[in-house]
Amino acid sequence: MEAMTTAAGAGPVEVQRVVSLPGPRVADVLRTLAAVRPAADRRGLIDQMRELEDVKSAAAAKQARIAVAYDLATRREQAAAGVPADELGAGVGAEIALARRGVPGAWRQAPGLGESLGG
Repeated sequence: MEAMTTAAGAGPVEVQRVVSLPGPRVADVLRTLAAVRPAADRRGLIDQMRELEDVKSAAAAKQARIAVAYDLATRREQAAAGVPADELGAGVGAEIALARRGVPGAWRQAPGLGESLGG
């Protein structure tokens, strides 16, 4: 992390550099998931359902990390543009809610996520 001071000099704001690493894109993961065929027997079907629950959990965790990265990137851009420190991050929660196809403000109910995003 690095400290960044707003143009108004309101004080330091902690930001984290977000680096995109090579790897599969979400669209690639979705195509792979769409190609999964149901298992041939009852045991295999139950195993697949459990594995898909693991996929949902991993996706939710990744989504939370990406939301925090989005918040930090937005605050960095706003600070560089001279937005006062007490206004940094304004509107981020609503944007995240819309991206998640949710209701603005509902992101605050996600355990730990609201605190990370200034909720």
